[in-house]
Amino acid sequence: MIPLFFRMRKRYILLLSVIFFVDSAKAQPLPTLLKNAERESKAGHFLRAAELWERAGRLKNSDPTLLHQAAEAYARVRDYLSAADCYRVAMMDARFPLAPLRYARALKQQGRYEEAAQAFETFARQYRGEYKAVMITVAENEIAGCLMVSQIIENKDTTEILRPLLDSINTVENEFAPIPFSDQLLYFSLASERRAKLMRAKRKAELWSQPVEAKSLPEEVSSKFRSGCFSPDGSRFYYAQCEEGCLAPSGGSVSSAPCVIFCIRRTEEGWAAPERLRSYINFEASTAMFPHVAQAEGMEYLFFASDRVGGYGGLDLYVCERPLDSEELDFSFPQNLGKIVNTGADEVTPFYQSDTKTLWFSSLGHPSLGGFDIFKTEKIDLAWSRPRNAGLPFNSPADDYFFVLKKSAEGAFFSSNRRGESIKATTTDDDIFEMNWR
Repeated sequence: MIPLFFRMRKRYILLLSVIFFVDSAKAQPLPTLLKNAERESKAGHFLRAAELWERAGRLKNSDPTLLHQAAEAYARVRDYLSAADCYRVAMMDARFPLAPLRYARALKQQGRYEEAAQAFETFARQYRGEYKAVMITVAENEIAGCLMVSQIIENKDTTEILRPLLDSINTVENEFAPIPFSDQLLYFSLASERRAKLMRAKRKAELWSQPVEAKSLPEEVSSKFRSGCFSPDGSRFYYAQCEEGCLAPSGGSVSSAPCVIFCIRRTEEGWAAPERLRSYINFEASTAMFPHVAQAEGMEYLFFASDRVGGYGGLDLYVCERPLDSEELDFSFPQNLGKIVNTGADEVTPFYQSDTKTLWFSSLGHPSLGGFDIFKTEKIDLAWSRPRNAGLPFNSPADDYFFVLKKSAEGAFFSSNRRGESIKATTTDDDIFEMNWR
């Protein structure tokens, strides 16, 4: 376990470096600020670019164009407070008709629900741009999420205990996509710069060991790796490999990019070479990501997210199946889970609880407490029930996703960029949280 002093020291050093960067930016003339902002943006350093654009905009009499650029970059790295401050100026300029909507979202993701609801109502009433009916529907959906908060607080389940994994696992980097191989062995993705590594940590009593990279998997897995899952019997590892590597440091752990799903099998000699799943899963010119497999009644089910043609918009959830006794990775043609589950926005990170036929997933399209919220739906005969928001403490004003039950089913893990207790004041990186049932 890393002592709290050293974890605090690491975050303090990071804070000092940010302060130094901001102070040095203040001394730069306007052309230099703009040049450096473009350079940082092209390098994928969107927080630094946002700070430079904001500084330039303030120097140029609160220039709405520059502050809009800053707001978009702040929103991308999920600095909701700074994004709202910049959108507040930019939305006064008619050239940015969606800035009022994004301002309202930034308020919502700070947990300022009453202000956000009013801002969404104002946007819906005043918007005169293209696709007005669609924009009004989006605003009404966001308002529904704001109004849902008081009801969810009243119904909060006090039998659940939530805590972040502070014991060496959560850092200032992005930790996401937990995979509990057992109650004492946890795999997860760690994003640093533009690469995600599959990490492994062991628990003894209540303490987690220092995570190490899972190097037993084939070397090809680490190339542009995003997230993955083991089959329930541990004999296969399914994972997404993305063209642009991992965008977590510059846009969140579920940022979409062209991705394909692979599988590796465990043999007596170790892990075999990766096999790319069939073309009807990895559609050309689309993405397939966030694989999850479950087993029931002699079948293996593969759930994943895809933006392929024929969906409802954004990333939709799909499922396909294959007989467990087959040696081939020949799944059935993927079926869209339908418009009850999928929306015009993104649905991601599925987890299927086969004993109760419950699908957990995260969505931007259903009414939420913030950004991505965790939902659950039950399979009844051949249909899915209307998804229910998992409520508190699963969800927050921030992004919540990658829900997965522990092997013992006595709790769960998930990822979130929510603020933590006492030692995390920002929302720009993902951490792993553990839920225990009392």
